[in-house]
Amino acid sequence: MKPYAHLLALLLALAVLASCTGRHSHHYNTQRGAAIGAGVGALSGHLLGRDGKATLIGAGVGTLLGAVVGNAVDQQHQIAREADLSDKRIVYYDQNTDYAIEAIPGPRDQQTKCRKVTKREWDKGYLVSEKVEEICEGEKQTPTY
Repeated sequence: MKPYAHLLALLLALAVLASCTGRHSHHYNTQRGAAIGAGVGALSGHLLGRDGKATLIGAGVGTLLGAVVGNAVDQQHQIAREADLSDKRIVYYDQNTDYAIEAIPGPRDQQTKCRKVTKREWDKGYLVSEKVEEICEGEKQTPTY
């Protein structure tokens, strides 16, 4: 029963850590990913190895992988925030991979204090995806647009 008490304490600590990011903080995905990855990794390590060492190794690997994935999500959101703040088109281009991502801000809605930013991903000159992301200065003032 003792190994399960350690695992339960670890998962409880990770749940508290993950809750610190808040529901409105979409730019803390690195921390959130690390916390979730640590929990999943610890649980997987414990189930596979059935000892404390495997649990710790699983937590470490899960933390690293979760942080990497969360950081990638944060970087995707960053270009939209940058376009919103500068009020102009932003393009990131990687010459090594011939990959580009651009963000084009739309007009700001004065009632909701939000702006829609169109994000386009290009790979070798071809449009791969186009998404619209909403950036708000704070909390929306009204639930409608």
